[in-house]
Amino acid sequence: MQVPKRSMLYRALQIAALLLPVAIHAGANPHSSWQIMAEKAQQLLEPTEVQIDNKLIQTYQGYAGVWITSGANVALKKVCRDGICDMGLFRSINELANDQKYLKRSGLYFLPYAAAQLAAFKESGVERLRLQLKKGQYLWPVMGLRITSRVGSRWGKLHGGIDVAAARGSIVVGATEGTVMIVGDQGAYGHCVFVENHDGTVAWYAHLTESYVKTGDKIARGQIVGISGNTGRSTGPHLHFEMRTQQGIILDPEHFFFLPYEEHLKQALEYENDLATRNKLAAKPGEKL
Repeated sequence: MQVPKRSMLYRALQIAALLLPVAIHAGANPHSSWQIMAEKAQQLLEPTEVQIDNKLIQTYQGYAGVWITSGANVALKKVCRDGICDMGLFRSINELANDQKYLKRSGLYFLPYAAAQLAAFKESGVERLRLQLKKGQYLWPVMGLRITSRVGSRWGKLHGGIDVAAARGSIVVGATEGTVMIVGDQGAYGHCVFVENHDGTVAWYAHLTESYVKTGDKIARGQIVGISGNTGRSTGPHLHFEMRTQQGIILDPEHFFFLPYEEHLKQALEYENDLATRNKLAAKPGEKL
């Protein structure tokens, strides 16, 4: 696949920005400075495996499970059943008391899978999509239908991100690793998750229906952060994904992704279709959640 020259230039600028402080502070010995810079550049080129959350297998705080919605006054044993859920982790992750027997409030809870449930998924061939990416590369955050708007002028104003049309309830994942800065309503952007990425940029995931992270959470590439919708000022269900520098300068997210959108969509659809033919055996335990 031929990489667009603009994309290569952005990548080079990113690497240069990352390595510049090293060159300044590495000391008087130029050999040691260049050596450190070369080592850091090499780390960016080394491929790592990334797994992408789906409807059956999701992650939170490094654990595999699934987000569920529960009412109040429901017995924990009914929600977190033997063989499906790890009760100890369920209490810990959802910040419940060790002696708590009922859920005191309605809302979202993360249900971490027990070893037996994970084994059942594996036996049935159900897993998360695995990709080999380099450290600096970004994932597309949603498997949408098409890009409906890009960075640039729209209706006489600057449109600061990309809009991907996606059915309501589509999974939105972290494009890259980072720390959650803000979760909540942001006016015209609707329900949002703002993430400070590992490279210092800030990503906006906007118009969400639900968010599955909280302020201060560390997220990984491919981890579910929420589901798409059309909250705020929106003409239809879609994800608005925006990237800025710490100073608020708008960046074009398409310069950071490892694949053009058309190739991403093709790969994602092929995987989803393949997964649909393999998850029938594993779906039965999931239906009880």
